[in-house]
Amino acid sequence: MTRTIAIIDADICFTSLLISRLKKHVPELLAFPVSQEMLMAHRELLLDSDFVLYNQNEITEKEILSHCVSGRTPILVPLLQTTKPYPPKDVLMISHEVETLAGLGRIPASPDSSVQTCLVLSFVPPKEREAHVISQIERSGANFAHIVRLDVMPGILMPKDPPSWEEEKKNRTSGITELLSKLKTGKFPPQSIPSYLEPDPYGDLRFGKPEHSDDLITCHSRTILILIQKTVRYLSTLSEPSLLLVVCDGLSFTRMRTLSRKLRHLEIITPLHLEKDYMLCNEIDELQKEHVGTTHVDYPFKITKKAI
Repeated sequence: MTRTIAIIDADICFTSLLISRLKKHVPELLAFPVSQEMLMAHRELLLDSDFVLYNQNEITEKEILSHCVSGRTPILVPLLQTTKPYPPKDVLMISHEVETLAGLGRIPASPDSSVQTCLVLSFVPPKEREAHVISQIERSGANFAHIVRLDVMPGILMPKDPPSWEEEKKNRTSGITELLSKLKTGKFPPQSIPSYLEPDPYGDLRFGKPEHSDDLITCHSRTILILIQKTVRYLSTLSEPSLLLVVCDGLSFTRMRTLSRKLRHLEIITPLHLEKDYMLCNEIDELQKEHVGTTHVDYPFKITKKAI
């Protein structure tokens, strides 16, 4: 059964643009406009809606619920921001909000392997990137028993160590710099990968910090690919489904393409109003065309205190 989104807003241009964006970014859901006149003439119009996106200046939450039945209440998403002067939300942010509330945008399990691999390419500030990555890790816990995170970026862009790591500094594993050095020798068994992993508070395992800020970005792509291959081989020995999440920031598009060819799922986190940067748009379009496993392009969302 098709899941639906009813949009209550008198601005026809805004509603048309929003429907177009939703169709592109959340194709699993069917969006349609609902006017006040239609709702009065057909009071049952919202009964089968999964979502209702509404303009708070035109209709209240209480009025919407009066058209619904108990036990079949749609998810309500206001179209205006809640702070003065109450401007409309950006349509891309609304699309992401609907996607998140619908439980879409999750990293899918691999259909032919116990190990899934995902490459996250970030073009947003680290704070927004981490909010998305942490959210994905927490949601992926339902599908994957083991999650390994590998950050390929300059040290200055890497996430901060959680406080628990400072308290347990004596028990820290060797950094990824040592691991990369050993991989270059060509004699490194996949079974040794766990020795370089540390538990993250979010439910994943993370490789130790590099000794120098540029250790990962100056390392040859071949060495990074060997690390990915060894990690996947290690995860494949586990009896439960596993995920390797490679998060990239501050890399060249050439290197992004090299990595994307070896990872099944691709997520691209881009800023709002990306269309203003034509060169970046073209590069991202080409990257998506080359990667058949791209399932969606993700946009930054409102960061809550819990996600930081």
